[in-house]
Amino acid sequence: MKTRQINGLALTIALSLSACGGGGSGAGFGGGVALPPAASPAPVAPAPAQDDLTVAVTTEGKVAGNAGDGIVSFLGIPYAQPPVGALRWAPPQPPAARAATLQAKAFGSACPQAPGAVSSPIAEDCLYLNVWKPAGTKAGDKLPVIFYIHGGAFTLGSGEMGPSPLASRGVVVVSINYRLGALGYLANKALRAANKDGSLGNFAVMDQLAALGWVQRNIAAFGGDAGNVTLWGTSAGATQSFSLLQSPKARGLFQRAVMQSGGAAEYSNPGMDTSLAVGDTAVQNLGCGGATDVVACLRALPVSALLAQGGLKWRPTVDAQVITQVPARAFATGNFNQVPVMIGGVHDEGTLFVDTKLSAAYYPLYLRGLAPAGYDTTAIEAAYPIGNYAVPAQGIARAIGDAMYACGNSARRDALAAWVPVYGWEMTDPQLSFPSSPTAFYYGTAHGMDSYYLTGTVDSLPTYPYFDQSSTTPDAATTAQRKALSTQMVAYLLNFAKNGDPNGDGRNVATRWPRSMGPSDRALMEFTYPAIKTSSNAFEHAHKCDTLWGPDVFPPMY
Repeated sequence: MKTRQINGLALTIALSLSACGGGGSGAGFGGGVALPPAASPAPVAPAPAQDDLTVAVTTEGKVAGNAGDGIVSFLGIPYAQPPVGALRWAPPQPPAARAATLQAKAFGSACPQAPGAVSSPIAEDCLYLNVWKPAGTKAGDKLPVIFYIHGGAFTLGSGEMGPSPLASRGVVVVSINYRLGALGYLANKALRAANKDGSLGNFAVMDQLAALGWVQRNIAAFGGDAGNVTLWGTSAGATQSFSLLQSPKARGLFQRAVMQSGGAAEYSNPGMDTSLAVGDTAVQNLGCGGATDVVACLRALPVSALLAQGGLKWRPTVDAQVITQVPARAFATGNFNQVPVMIGGVHDEGTLFVDTKLSAAYYPLYLRGLAPAGYDTTAIEAAYPIGNYAVPAQGIARAIGDAMYACGNSARRDALAAWVPVYGWEMTDPQLSFPSSPTAFYYGTAHGMDSYYLTGTVDSLPTYPYFDQSSTTPDAATTAQRKALSTQMVAYLLNFAKNGDPNGDGRNVATRWPRSMGPSDRALMEFTYPAIKTSSNAFEHAHKCDTLWGPDVFPPMY
């Protein structure tokens, strides 16, 4: 199960290249918005009356899981009613109560998507979550909770990609499915009017909020602490975690957040006009633009027709209801759910998002595409001279990684550090990222690769499709160094989940992780081997965040 989980992450990334790439920005919905008072605590499920630790009693009924490898897993638990029929493109509704015990022993159906990214069946009835707890954990034990939001360019993936191995290390892990593509993000005025709640296009984000609400009501039954939830999102999941960090509706639902290789700029969170334009294109393509009842027409369409709209860019919308402000702007003013955060990624973020056979003739065109409209792109071309790279694609990959990931993460850390504890990282596998005298394209430490280290599954690293094994099998010393690095990265992550500080009490970490203090001291943890390093402002220099991809020249787009 562990290997399949990591493979699922890799396949999702592999299949999402075109959807993740590109540039541009959308109009944001600005202005300061006061956060409302925190909601009253939700009712909590009663503790089970029996001693069977593979059974939990939730507010909807009993669920029975499977024990094995030091973990008890509960798979395929519905956290909302099926989003079908009249509930397609509607806010998620609470799940129905059950009289019989739910046999939670297989993943629920994944949400509609292109085939190949997940091993689970695919169906529109897909709002399921999974819970893994350490063996021996009883109801009411109050273990820290990690709530994982998968990546996949907003169009792929499922909760089967959750970091389940961490449950053997003293935390409860939750992963979720959420609606994808058009089903998750279609912005349409007729749907907004029909739903009567003011939201626009944020069905996927509302799914995540509903799942977080389920955790508040039920996680105690699995031994988790509803008052100690760490949000963790990867790639598109990180973008949505940034959105939840801003959303007033998420206040009090989590106490810390980890954003791994994601964004919170205007490209990531378009305004209503931009999202409506995308939605109108889809509605016209689907043949419902001139319908007397647009909502009825849309809800009658087969799923296959909706999947055919995958070429459009689906994103969470700044709709003044679910997401009230562009997250990047909210972070600058303190208008967000203020919790400690970890923000980082890998050295070679851009290598998955480029045509490896790119010809030199198209090199300038691709570089210019990274700039927002209206900017002089001479500086970009000068910063990445084609002669510096073995092949043109390597230069484009470096520029994409810097513009869309590295400097976006840096900008978010700068803004948030004025308000909350911020811990930044970059993970580099030197054997992969720094080949000697390269003559061909290499992926390096590619997007998502740090997931293997953060979950203690580096033995499965060779199953990652972009793991470069072209030269030689790693020697015993390299393998040992990778495992040692992973051990430290897992320790930092779990320390953070327990108390909001990755250093914990200092006893299980060899190097103290310094807080990022903003532009004056951009402290960063450099996860690498043979030894972990710390630095200040070196990351921004290496990725051209101060000289090129900063607010004074080109705003980071992701």
